Amino acid sequence: MLFDRDPKKAAERAAAREERRSQRRAAADKRAQEHLDLKLWRECHPAEVTLNQACLLRSWPSSKMGQTSMGPVRGGRAEFINAGAHKGWTATRLIAGAATLGASAAVTGRKNKGAAVINLVCGNGAAQTYKVTPEATTLRAANQYVTAFNALAEQLDAE
Repeated sequence: MLFDRDPKKAAERAAAREERRSQRRAAADKRAQEHLDLKLWRECHPAEVTLNQACLLRSWPSSKMGQTSMGPVRGGRAEFINAGAHKGWTATRLIAGAATLGASAAVTGRKNKGAAVINLVCGNGAAQTYKVTPEATTLRAANQYVTAFNALAEQLDAE
């Protein structure tokens, strides 16, 4: 007949299909176990959760089970240096705003003044400096990040 299937090839395809399914199930089980392990680890180390929340949408390295992209948190330290970082109006922008009845002030906005940085040293000695924009929310997040990093490093050193 024209459409008869070869039972041997059909059995081979079914075996290959079942093998792929079992591999996918094993990979899914492994991911679920890793997720559970991470959840349990973070329950014991709440500073890591705070650290990761602070670095959301920032260029600061996040942590997973005490490891960052730069190296381990254990033995590391972070320092937040705020040298008067803020947003301020310059005299030129104020005059331009007054001359145009506020139109140019609304367009140009305030200028960044001062500087703020995070100096980060991981446990393996890798060091990095991150600039912090002088917006109130970013400065608050930077302070929170440094506090959480140092708290996590102390906790991991004590364990």
